[in-house]
Amino acid sequence: MSLEIQQSELGQHKLIKLIGRLDTETSPDFELAAYDARNSGAREFVVDLSEVSYVSSAGLRVLLALAKALEGQGSMKLTGLKGVVKEVFDKSGFARLFSIFADVQSATGAAPVKIAAPSSGANDAARLLGVNAQAPRPAATAAPSTTRGSAAPKPGFFAKLLAMLGIGKK
Repeated sequence: MSLEIQQSELGQHKLIKLIGRLDTETSPDFELAAYDARNSGAREFVVDLSEVSYVSSAGLRVLLALAKALEGQGSMKLTGLKGVVKEVFDKSGFARLFSIFADVQSATGAAPVKIAAPSSGANDAARLLGVNAQAPRPAATAAPSTTRGSAAPKPGFFAKLLAMLGIGKK
């Protein structure tokens, strides 16, 4: 397979768009292009992976090596991870090592929207629903207990979600 490497300047950023597969065969080409860009003075990199269909451990190694080479002297941001490529980053733990953005615009903009690492909990549900999780929430009311000597049952996930949204029986 092959890897196409497109380079351009975007403000203070060196944009490197990769198209194809970033694997054992093609990662040396990317490594050389990044090395040349760094030696020509580039310090702020955005690597667009939106058209990369596969990343191997060799590709991950090259990305990590570039990020480490820039430590204290610049930065590297990744954009456009999707499908199998996103899965490789998530499962390998590399998603936590890089600054990952949805697209080139958010990586280079004044107020970028960073893609958060996957997690769970009420804050994620609130974020997905567009609700401020820190806002005061009405207390959930529990149904009267029918069992002797036990506390009222705790509300389930949906009851908590409805309470958080301020929806429910009055």
